[in-house]
Amino acid sequence: MGGGACSSGGRRPTLEVAELQIGADAFNPAHPSVRSQLASKLGISGTPGVEEMQGFRGGLNEGVWFLTDMKPGGNEVIVLKLVRGHRIATAVLTESENFLKLNRDHPGIANDPSVAFPVKIFNCFGPDRQKRYDLIAMKKVRGERLAELIARLWYGNKVPQLMQVFERLGVVLAEFHQRYGNSQHGDFQPSNIFYDEDRGDMSLIDIGGMGVPTMETDVEHFERSMKLLAEAYGAQLARDGIRAFQQGYARSR
Repeated sequence: MGGGACSSGGRRPTLEVAELQIGADAFNPAHPSVRSQLASKLGISGTPGVEEMQGFRGGLNEGVWFLTDMKPGGNEVIVLKLVRGHRIATAVLTESENFLKLNRDHPGIANDPSVAFPVKIFNCFGPDRQKRYDLIAMKKVRGERLAELIARLWYGNKVPQLMQVFERLGVVLAEFHQRYGNSQHGDFQPSNIFYDEDRGDMSLIDIGGMGVPTMETDVEHFERSMKLLAEAYGAQLARDGIRAFQQGYARSR
């Protein structure tokens, strides 16, 4: 899940908000009416493919789907994430509102290839103009989730290569903090990081809580997640992985 709106001539990119009529039934982007609206408003010609994400989809999501634009030069996949459309408290922004704030506060974030930023946000309405959800549309990022990469390299006896990945991750996080005034990702852990081995690129997903105050820094949160992994992989992975990550982070601060 990555990419963002494109800027033209150096102008500040605008994160657009559009409306989606979804009726009173359970949200289903494969429904002909909903799929047609999505295709039109996302600039997709023809009928896009729709596939629902299986397994863990994030604790705060109402659902995640993959919308495939069948292009002659290669398919483009857009991730659709259904989230709460109303605030849980007056002072707490919804995820969509926070994305709009991030776009205002950090004009270049929509074009930052290292973060999964929305290309469009949809306010989803049921009958009688009653808002039901928000739908966040993002381009799918390249690569493999770090959580799966750790397992593959660890059990494949490629520990030195894995340590290089952790060190590279520390560099990426330090550069992220520098670009955005030390604003924290908010949930920086292996399930929210993708690594493209072919290109050596890393992308951060689920940044909808970026900048929201948390009890831990990104560094602390990641180190705690590594210690939890020690229950499955052993203490050495956590110890050496954290050390490599810290070295990369310190080198780039």
